[in-house]
Amino acid sequence: MIGKGKSISHGVAALEYDLAKEIDGQAAATEIARHELYGCTGAEMVQEMKPYFTDFPNVKNNCLRFEVSPSIEESSSFTDADWAELGNDFMQRMGLMNHQYIIIKHSGTESKKEQAHLHILANRISLSGELYRDNWIGKRATEAANAIAKERNFVQSQDIGKANKEEIKEVMNSVLKKMQGFDLTKFQEELGKLGFKVREARASTGKLNGYYVTARSGTEYKASEIGKGYTFAHIERTQSKLKYNSMNISHGNKLTSGKGGFHL
Repeated sequence: MIGKGKSISHGVAALEYDLAKEIDGQAAATEIARHELYGCTGAEMVQEMKPYFTDFPNVKNNCLRFEVSPSIEESSSFTDADWAELGNDFMQRMGLMNHQYIIIKHSGTESKKEQAHLHILANRISLSGELYRDNWIGKRATEAANAIAKERNFVQSQDIGKANKEEIKEVMNSVLKKMQGFDLTKFQEELGKLGFKVREARASTGKLNGYYVTARSGTEYKASEIGKGYTFAHIERTQSKLKYNSMNISHGNKLTSGKGGFHL
């Protein structure tokens, strides 16, 4: 799980963005929880914070903004109540339960439409009038997220990503070995049958630059993230190597690549 944090001066703009988030023209924002805020718009809620700002006229960054993002796999079954519990737990660990704040869930991002996450905007000044210190706030947000992940036995994002990519690689290898020559359309079709979606990446001219593969969990990876040998420029060579190795292993030999070509 990832936690990010910083102090900001543009509270209204940040909150209006969080509340109005859209992906492909569809609303992607859901209010999950709030504390001591009653307005309907970002401007109204930040206005409610302003009386607390007056005791600190020289403080420019008077709001705090956080992002809390568990992995797709860990949050796939979350209800809004689960998201609220996660957000409030994070705020408690950050020592911000005595501050005005609002928690908003985004259902995804433009590049990862299944990657739900939280945005939190808080008043930097507490309801008791104390200024929250923002030294190392990004580091503290990361530590709070890591503590929650450890307590809840969440798998770290990098571990899940590694497992996803290994699974994709194994399935791609099995498909490549069965195919007679490489054909992207056939490759897409065969991977699709096994639950892995392939998306082409094309330039504005229509030229095919590469492709992406989506794991069964919903996380999408560039072909280069699976391995250089699976990029569009190298996949035919990888297929040849796999087929030769498969053929020669059955005879007790293994084909290896070396300078000048393949060798037994």
